[in-house]
Amino acid sequence: MWCAFSLHDFNSIKEQIRQRVDLVELVSEHVALTRRGSDFWGPCPFHKEKAPSFHVVPDKEMFHCFGCKVGGDVFKFVQLIEGVPFGEAVRMLADRAGVELAHRSRGDASGPGRVDIGRVNAWAAEFYRRQLLHPERGRDVRAYLARRAVSEETSQRFGLGLALDDGSGLRQAARLAGHSEALLAAAGLLRSNERGSYDTFRHRLIFPIRDTTRRVIGFGGRTLGDAQAKYLNTAQNQLFDKSRTLYGIDLARAEIAASGRAIIVEGYTDCMACHQAGFRETVATLGTAMTEAHVDLLRRYGQEIILVFDSDAAGATAAERALSVALRYGLSVRLAFVPQGKDPCEFLKAAGPEAFAGVLNSAGEALRFVWDRTQERFKAETGDAGRRRAVLEFTGLVSGLAQAGAVDAIQKGLIANQVAKLLDLPGEEVHRLLGGRRHSPGRGGDPVPRPQEPPCGGPTAEQAALTWMLEVLLNEPGLYGTVREVFDPQRFADPGLRRIASGVVALAERLGEFTLAELLSHFTDPADAQRITELHIRGTERANWDATLAGAAACLKQVAAVREAAAWGRNGQPADGCHGEASEEASTSARLRAIQQASHAFAHFAPRSEQSGARELTP
Repeated sequence: MWCAFSLHDFNSIKEQIRQRVDLVELVSEHVALTRRGSDFWGPCPFHKEKAPSFHVVPDKEMFHCFGCKVGGDVFKFVQLIEGVPFGEAVRMLADRAGVELAHRSRGDASGPGRVDIGRVNAWAAEFYRRQLLHPERGRDVRAYLARRAVSEETSQRFGLGLALDDGSGLRQAARLAGHSEALLAAAGLLRSNERGSYDTFRHRLIFPIRDTTRRVIGFGGRTLGDAQAKYLNTAQNQLFDKSRTLYGIDLARAEIAASGRAIIVEGYTDCMACHQAGFRETVATLGTAMTEAHVDLLRRYGQEIILVFDSDAAGATAAERALSVALRYGLSVRLAFVPQGKDPCEFLKAAGPEAFAGVLNSAGEALRFVWDRTQERFKAETGDAGRRRAVLEFTGLVSGLAQAGAVDAIQKGLIANQVAKLLDLPGEEVHRLLGGRRHSPGRGGDPVPRPQEPPCGGPTAEQAALTWMLEVLLNEPGLYGTVREVFDPQRFADPGLRRIASGVVALAERLGEFTLAELLSHFTDPADAQRITELHIRGTERANWDATLAGAAACLKQVAAVREAAAWGRNGQPADGCHGEASEEASTSARLRAIQQASHAFAHFAPRSEQSGARELTP
């Protein structure tokens, strides 16, 4: 990915990046954060949850989720959110921060990376934009946009461009700019056949597609001629996946967070028309149905989705699909239908923003829509038979959707209550129909789960003392000098804790004081970063750090003394020599008593708060 740096140079680069990239700003591009005091909270982007448990601490340049326990610094966040290795995360952040990696090469043996594709996409977006703004080449297309009521401001805001019909304009310009054909092909900008390579987009209006960070990840193109495919999207690659992408999300995410809702339309021009009319919380799918990835992205910013359709038929299929993925995340889904079968762009042009606001305000709950259509199918049946069949079919559908979405018990209960109100049926009956009826313990039905047995044994006094020391030192590394004599990373039985402790000792010996962010930047594995943040947070819950370290040191000295006594007999001979089983048993008992006494003394020095969960140290 890049040629070898010296360790000093690499650490210097990481430090420059860390100083220039604001963690809160970075996370805010992916999650709607709310300030609480000096910290920020929001929904976790790495697991589904009902209440926000994702915590960003600017002063310590760290993040931590109290739900799924992930944590780390800016490098770890990019690794996790982008799904890339540490080196690629460094490249992405260097690109963002304007830090030059002087030894970097364009890609490596495995081909262009995500950073390379993002850069050539940004260059291509500018190239297409210049063609549209060219006085001669772009004149007819600018006139076309004006007839479609797309203002110059909207064209500029969305970065619209033009791909000419020559078939090689972008390829030739890329060669002059130093971009290889391999890179263009990796980005989906170039195709090839038996006659050679050619531009993917030809004679098309270009819609750059950006992610929440405003990075250009792909393109959409609408034909300006008689091409068989009216719309063409970038092919899936390392950076672009249309099933995970929403057009306009870069411009809409702040408005979605402010309003709490997202408006979903079906096309590029519909999305632009809604933004131009003032509905800037609008995004568009890219020719796909609503996917779980779409919902996972939207729930980070709002709790309500309004799907806009031009007909009941389109809405029927989409409603069930949207429900199946939205129920899992506890989002509200409503459906809005544009009158007279018009799409939003046409309707806004004919009726104006106020009428479109009325369409949105009249949007009904997706559950009710599905119920109404189910009733419609059985209305010809007389008496209670038709309603009963409708109820059974509807509850069966909802139950299937809930199970497909892996809805937890609490959310399923909320859905059942909503369905009970909709059907005007007792809640217990709806619970039964949805397959969620609860059984009393010992009365048949599903067996009552037995409580999980506690783990056998538990941490030894030595390991607990070392871990508590590590938790304190992650919060106050300046105290390392007081425990240097006994805090030996090699005493950790857990390899992960041994690595972390070694990192703490190395920085403490070299720098004395250091920040958590400086430590995190030395670890490339997100699992290590997660453990560091967990240990740090547990350390903040401890009462008196000085007393904790003193008690832990005393415990470790006791353990060392017991081990020495156990290894040598009264006459300086090994305990397992001639003293027999009785002597060995007495030595073991003495050791256990000493360790237990040390652990009680340790606990006396630094008790856990009740909230953090006190635990007995056992040998």
